[in-house]
Amino acid sequence: MSKLYAPDIDPALQTQNNSKAEEKDPLTMSKQERRKYEREKEKEKLSELSFWRKVQYIIMYYGWKFAGILAGTALIVVIIYRIYIACCPVALDAMLVNDPGNEVFATVLTDLYKEHYEVKKNAVFMMDSNCIVTPDETPDSVGLSYYTKLYSAMTDNSTHIIICDAAVVDSYAADGFILELKHGLPDDLFEAFKDRLYECDGPVEDSDYYAIDLTGTRFAELTQLSQERPLICIPCCLDDTNRETAFHVLQIILDLEDSE
Repeated sequence: MSKLYAPDIDPALQTQNNSKAEEKDPLTMSKQERRKYEREKEKEKLSELSFWRKVQYIIMYYGWKFAGILAGTALIVVIIYRIYIACCPVALDAMLVNDPGNEVFATVLTDLYKEHYEVKKNAVFMMDSNCIVTPDETPDSVGLSYYTKLYSAMTDNSTHIIICDAAVVDSYAADGFILELKHGLPDDLFEAFKDRLYECDGPVEDSDYYAIDLTGTRFAELTQLSQERPLICIPCCLDDTNRETAFHVLQIILDLEDSE
C-alpha cells in the first residue's frame, strides 16, 4: 500500500498561521482588550516609520488632541487669572475716552501713582483707553459697546477718574452722572483748580463745575493726551473711599505743576 505524502511545513509559517488563528476579532473584545490591541497596532505602525515620518504621523492623527489640550489649558489660565484679579484690591481704575491711539497713558499714570502713594503688593491698576464716544452721533454696534462701557464706568462705583473731551462731559453732566466739583471736592483742591474748572449745564442749581481742564499741564504732556481740550471728571456714584482715590490723582496733577 502506498503512503500518503505529507510535505514539510515551514516552522515560521506555522507560527504565523497559529498566531492568526489565536488573534481575536476586535469586535468581540472587551473595552480593555480593545484598547490594548489598538495600542499594540499603533506601536507596530510607528516602529516601521522613520523619525520624521513618526512626527508627521503623530501631528496628523493627534494634532487636534494637542490643540484641544492647549486650548483647555489656556482657558483655565485665563479663568484663574480673572479670579485672581477679581480678588485683588484695585489701586486705581481710570478710563481715557476718545484718545484710542494713546499707548503710554496706562503706564505713565500707573508709575505716577506708585511714585506718590503707597500701593499694596497685590493691588492692580485698571486702565482703559479703548473707548470712543461721540454723543451727537447715532452709534453703530461697536459704538454701542463703547457707550455701555462708559455708562458702566459712570455708574458702577469702581472707576475713579475719567479723562475725556468737552462733548462727553456736557452730555453726561447734564444727566447727573458726573460729580459737581464745588460741592464734591475738598476746599483746598477746589481752590487749587479754580482757574481750570470747566463749566457746563447740570442738575445742581447753584454751581456748574463738572470737570478740570488739563490743557497745557505737565500731566497732559507726560500722558500724551491728544484731545483738543482734555478734561478730567469724577463719576458721581463713587463712595467716600473711591472719591479719595480720585482726589489722589488730582493731587498728583497739582504736584507735577509745582515741581516745574
